[in-house]
Amino acid sequence: MDCQMRLSKHIPARTKTIRFRWCKRDFCTMSQRYRDVRAMMHASLTTCFWCNRDIEDGEMMALAAREKGGNVVLCQECAAELLETGNTDVVLDKKGEKDG
Repeated sequence: MDCQMRLSKHIPARTKTIRFRWCKRDFCTMSQRYRDVRAMMHASLTTCFWCNRDIEDGEMMALAAREKGGNVVLCQECAAELLETGNTDVVLDKKGEKDG
């Protein structure tokens, strides 16, 4: 008797909107010192909140304040997109990838 036990269900995709109060495009340059300090605080903040890309040493980071929750780090491309539109609503799909 072939008995393969498994459970599965379809989870529909969802869209989540995140509101920001402000965004400072030239916050800080990524460095090993920054990584060390953030590691001591048990909060890495070394990847872009929007696109999840690793921020490399020497790259300028942006800082943005969410309306609900703490501050987040953005790469320059995502910060430019947020500031360019003047829209403080950021829409993410369930995977945290850019939507549209």
